[in-house]
Amino acid sequence: MGVAIAPPLGGTQQRTFKMEVLESFSGGLNFRSDQFNLAENESPDLLNVVVDPRGGIRQRDGVDRRNTTALSDDIKGIWGFHTDSGTNQVMVNYGTKVGYSASSNFTELTNITARTDGTRVYGITMNNVAYGVSYDKVSFRWDGSTDADLGTTLDGSAGNMPQAKYVAFWNNFAWVAHTYESATAYKSRVRWSNSNDPEKWTANDYVDIDIGEHGDAITALVPHGDRLLVFKENSVHAVYGWDSDSFQVVTLTNDLGSVALSSPVSTPHGVYFWYGTEGVYLFDGERFIWLFAKLVPAIDDVRISFSSNPQLAWGNNKLFVSIDWTESGSTTRRTLIYDPTLGDYGAWVSTDIDAGPLHTYRPPGSASTVYAGCVANTGILVDVEDDQNRVTDRYVGSTEVHISSYFTTRWVAGRNPIVKKRWGKPRMVVLADASMTLPITVYKDYDKAEEAASFDVSITGRTSVSVWDTAKWDDADSSSAYYATWDAVAKDLVADVKNLPTLGTARAVSMKVSGPTGTNNVWEVNALAFTYVPRRLR
Repeated sequence: MGVAIAPPLGGTQQRTFKMEVLESFSGGLNFRSDQFNLAENESPDLLNVVVDPRGGIRQRDGVDRRNTTALSDDIKGIWGFHTDSGTNQVMVNYGTKVGYSASSNFTELTNITARTDGTRVYGITMNNVAYGVSYDKVSFRWDGSTDADLGTTLDGSAGNMPQAKYVAFWNNFAWVAHTYESATAYKSRVRWSNSNDPEKWTANDYVDIDIGEHGDAITALVPHGDRLLVFKENSVHAVYGWDSDSFQVVTLTNDLGSVALSSPVSTPHGVYFWYGTEGVYLFDGERFIWLFAKLVPAIDDVRISFSSNPQLAWGNNKLFVSIDWTESGSTTRRTLIYDPTLGDYGAWVSTDIDAGPLHTYRPPGSASTVYAGCVANTGILVDVEDDQNRVTDRYVGSTEVHISSYFTTRWVAGRNPIVKKRWGKPRMVVLADASMTLPITVYKDYDKAEEAASFDVSITGRTSVSVWDTAKWDDADSSSAYYATWDAVAKDLVADVKNLPTLGTARAVSMKVSGPTGTNNVWEVNALAFTYVPRRLR
């Protein structure tokens, strides 16, 4: 916004100083808009920062590994096992194996047929038993003490479950899709079990959904309220009903679908999913809404690549999407985070969290945890958003990995991208939990290829304050009623306003604020104010 600053009374009339203030960054990333046409609250480039509810930009929390001993292969699938008696375990498949973890490291299930290497296992919990499917291998069960293969007979006899790629629990039935029956693939088939019995299946209890001219394959099963959503590569369908006599299929769209093994997720806002090379969509129960408009240039220019499929999970009221990110000829894994509560249409940020498959682990009566199987850190399962307010990432052992964070402002042009201005000293409202130095880079005139200026901003933070009644401060007898104490406890982020150096002359300026390079501390920027004087056109 532009704010005129009047000259002092009695002074000589000078050209008016103006001010442009960035007081919210709630718009998140926007790769799409012309570089000087971003909204005031958007950024063309950021990494490892999140937007807080007030609109400030702060460094993300660090991740923490669950297992201290790495598994022998890549984690392909993750699901939860929960029982009425209080058993809560994370289940994973890695390579040809399946394992479980009650708290830290994993124990292998040894009495089931080895999985096909590279095939993702999907699982459910039903009747206090964990079930898993992996397509061309027989399905299996685990009750917390015994693991065993299941048969494939479809005559209603006990101890069976069809071979399939996908499994879900909905409306008191177990459901499988993309089945493999008598060595034949049925890519469009959905089967359901006997009521409340995942180990009894009837031969005629199935439906082939929209086989179509090209044999479009089922790619996901997602329970969502009163319907079971069936995703195919280029269509979405819904199953309604309450028993074998009433189940019916309704086609929701033939224009969208989900990539295979990407795990569309059901949330309070609807079902999020990734479609083809268009990015993330939301089905809100009535409409399909495209949420990737601001980030789609990263697909178009192949920064987002598809050597492996995107993965989705929902936790802490945010959507997590792990993707392949290619830059300077190197492909790594990044995790995009979408907050639907920010602004009118939500906001995206980008992190370098190492994540492949994602899963929302939610034991009954407990908060959810988003787990990720790492790609670069083979065999490690991490909590993507650790609740201990970590300032570093911890993937392997006790090694602490520094989080490199930054954000870049849009081009600030004083409402006129053409006229040159004389830029004064910007002000920055910053919060910090300790003393630190933030590197600042300045760019001018729409040129991000060359740094126009760089400098450091030193911040003096407080890490503790005195608190009453925790440590002795006088010589009074501790048994006395007058005995009182003080102690130092952790202090929240402390706000400070910093004056930055003069920026010089330019049509427009952009500023990149980076996190500290030598220390692991939390930082946050809540506002930036730029002052300038427009120069006359000649």
